This record gives sequence, C-alpha cells and structure tokens, in this order.
Amino acid sequence: MIWIILLAAFVLRLININQSLWLDEAINVLSSQNFSFWDMVTKYPVGDFHPPGYFALLWIWTRIGGIGEIWVRLPSVFFGVVTVWLVYLIGKEMFSKRVGMLGAFFMAIAPLHVYYSQEARMYSLVVFSVTLSFYFFWRLISRGDKGNLGDRIVYGMSNVLVLYSDYLIYLIIPSQLIFILLFRRDTLKRILIPLVFSLSVIIPWLFIFQKQLAIGTAAASALPGWANIVGGASAKELLLIPVKTFFGRVSIENNQIYTLAAGSVGFLYGLLIFKGLKKLDNATKLLLCWISIPVSAAFFISFFIPVLSYFRMVFILPPVYLLLAKDVNTLRSRETPWKLGTGVICLISLISLYAYYTNPKFQREDWRSAVKMVDELAIEDGLIVFENDNLPAPFIYYSKNKSPAMGGLNKVPAINEDDIKIIPNIENIYLFEYLVDITDPKRLLQKNIVRREYKEVETLNFNGVGFVRHYRLR
Repeated sequence: MIWIILLAAFVLRLININQSLWLDEAINVLSSQNFSFWDMVTKYPVGDFHPPGYFALLWIWTRIGGIGEIWVRLPSVFFGVVTVWLVYLIGKEMFSKRVGMLGAFFMAIAPLHVYYSQEARMYSLVVFSVTLSFYFFWRLISRGDKGNLGDRIVYGMSNVLVLYSDYLIYLIIPSQLIFILLFRRDTLKRILIPLVFSLSVIIPWLFIFQKQLAIGTAAASALPGWANIVGGASAKELLLIPVKTFFGRVSIENNQIYTLAAGSVGFLYGLLIFKGLKKLDNATKLLLCWISIPVSAAFFISFFIPVLSYFRMVFILPPVYLLLAKDVNTLRSRETPWKLGTGVICLISLISLYAYYTNPKFQREDWRSAVKMVDELAIEDGLIVFENDNLPAPFIYYSKNKSPAMGGLNKVPAINEDDIKIIPNIENIYLFEYLVDITDPKRLLQKNIVRREYKEVETLNFNGVGFVRHYRLR
C-alpha cells in the first residue's frame, strides 16, 4: 500500500512541473552555471540568506543534466517523495502502521508540499532533512539501546543536513532539546554526542554567516517593503500559516468567502487535533513541540529580521498531518465519523491541488510568456526596461537576445532623480513594473519616461510578473 501512495506522490509532483522559472529559481540556476563550485558555496550564499547545502547540490545537478526547468526541479521532487515515506515511518514508529499510512497519504496530497516539491529551491530539502532528523531522534529516545549506535550516527548526519539546508530550521534543535528536558530527561545523553558533532561541523560556516547577517540586516533596513514579501512579525503572517498549510497557494478573490472557508476548515481541523490531545502521550507531545516552538520563535525573531512566512514554515507539515492521521484513526471504530474526517481532508487537498494545476494565477511567475512576447514586440525599434538596477535573472534565462534591454535604475531603492538611468531615445519602450513597490516606490522611472514625451499605448499583464507598459514616442 505504501508503494501506491509513494507512486501517487511522485505523479502529483510531476504534474505542471514545467512551469516557468520564477525569480529566485532563475537566480539559483544561472548562478550554478556562472560560479565555480567553491564560489557557489562560499560567495553566492552571501547574497542569498541560506546555508550552502542546496546550492552545492544544484551546482552538481546542473553539471550532470543542464538547466532545463524540469531537470533542475527533479531533486525537489525526489526529496518530496522520500519525505512522504519518512512520514509513514514516523507514524508507524510513534503510533501504528495504519496511522503511518494515513499520514503518508495526507502528506502525498498536501497542496503546499506538492508546490514546494516542484521548486528549484531548498524548501523540499528542508522538509526532508527536518523529517529525517525527527525520525532518528524518536528512534533514539524510544528504542533504548537497540540499534543505538547506528541511530546516533544517522541522527548526527541528519542534523548536519539540517544545519546546511536553511537557517530557520535550526529551531528544530531547541524543539528537540525542550522536549527532552521536559519529558524524557533520562535520554539526554543519547543525543548529546550526535548534536555536538553536528554543531561542530557548522562552525566553519559561521564566518560566512556573519557576512550574510550583516547584508540581510542592511537589506531589511534599506528595503522596508521587502518584509511584506519575506514575512514580518504580524497576526496576518501567523494566520496564514495554518490557512496555507491546508489550502496551499490557492486563495479566493472574495475575501469574505475566503475567510469563511478558511475559518470553517480551520475549525474542523482544529477540532480533530483537539480531540486527539485528550491523550497526550510522548509522541503527540513531540509533534506539538515540532510545530509550536519553531513558529513561536520565528515570530519573535521577525521583530528583528523578517523570517515569519508560511512557505518558510513548510517543515511543520509532517507533524500536522501526522496529528490529523492519528486523530482520524481514533474514529475508526465509528465508521461514519472516520469516513467523514478522512473524506474532508482529502477533498480539501484535492480541490486545492486541482485549482493549482488548472489556474495559472496560483502557479509561478510566467516569465517565459512575458519575455517571449515582449522580446518579439521590441525586436525592431524597442527597448526593454526594468524597474531595477540590472536585468532580472528570469529575463536572462528566457531571453533570446533579440532586443536591447537594461535596468532603468542606478540604485535600489530609487530615492531621487539621480537614481534613474538615462534611457536613450527610441521609438518604443517596454517597462516591466516587476517589484516596483520595492525598487522604485515613487515611480520615478515611469514619471521620467512620461516627461520625455512618451505616451502609454498598451498595458500587458503577465501572471506573477505584473504589468508591462508599452510607451511610444509622440
């Protein structure tokens, strides 16, 4: 049965995997081609606030098979499917084979996990490494001395993977320690040596982390609008975590209907989980620590560095679905409630997946279409201009170099006219407004173009990329 679930997980993560690369994916992919391996793991991460683990993997992977959209996303598909298997193993170890199977099934169709299992970024690796760490952590504290040495070795190695995958998931280590100190203090010695080993392995990286932290703090200060994208400490960001956990990237345009749907689903899921908390065994307590401590700590950290965002908390999906599986499983003696609980969770996930697969607005930024169309329009007498100080990576990735293009800003964010580049006189200008609220909040570049006797004759709109304004010289 588990192999059928894994096959379904694999197929679901292949559907629509050939979407256009979005900004961060394209930056990663192009950098993997332009940097040496050493620079990819030491210099490139300084500007991308993450440890180098995924970047090293991507560099090697692109050397094997190139930089096509499908190819660069396949590692994330692999990590996504293996994570489903790990959820099964954890559920089986903690509760029962039935709970493990049900948890794996819920994880296989989880819309948010499917989405990030299709992205050429580190998030699928993050969920995998965290789940692997918790699996061997549980084995260490629950199995006594049976298989102890092997479990310690793999637990230590899994934490090395955690530490080199993403910074926010460092919070799982306090989660595990707090659980040990509160509920299983007698097992503390079993995890100390593996933890010390994994923490010692990350020490060399701390020298580069200092540079990352300085640049990240400066960027957050210089670009206040960036917090709205990467996640700040707010009630909205907190509420989005459970909403996006169950619906994925899908939303409803009518805010009232969306709020009603999210509230109803949240109430139902909350009721299921609450019923399961009546019996707080150690396994349930660990799953709760896995969820609550990282979320709480991330909220506090976001007062200083914006990190609280639902997509950064994707590593709490396994314990959420395991709790739901455990609680639904307690209803199996009552056939109708069991079927109803299972059916509702499946229905919500499958409807959300269908909406994601079929509606482009829930998919990634459509740079492929935007670049193709504008490149063809501007090929003879046009200039492509971006609200940035350079050409965005997705444009470089998809452009066939048919038309001249430039970044229209001298610096980001643009504060005054001196921050605007001198654009040569040309018949047609195609202005990409991508990220304009962050890079040029006063719209100085657009105002400069209009003052130079250009008239807006057409506005194009591309999913995720936004408006491209066509100006023609009067």
